[in-house]
Amino acid sequence: MSDIRTKIGEGGRVIIPAVFRQHLHLAVGDDIILHIKDDEIHITTPHQALHKLQAKVRSYTDASDKPVSLVDELIAMRRVEAAHE
Repeated sequence: MSDIRTKIGEGGRVIIPAVFRQHLHLAVGDDIILHIKDDEIHITTPHQALHKLQAKVRSYTDASDKPVSLVDELIAMRRVEAAHE
């Protein structure tokens, strides 16, 4: 998809062109997430952010490259902490 130039309007509003909204399945009233990375503004949807986070979590492995259950790791840590109370 090519770049489209737009302007900042009253109150800092930015209009997302229709072709971008259609591509991302965005509608009026939908939530979006803005963040700054390397002096650039990035816009994503909560759905996209969730998928990105899920991919990161799936990639966790131990020293032998076996998948690690972060839930099991957290439970084990909590049990150790409880034992020291």
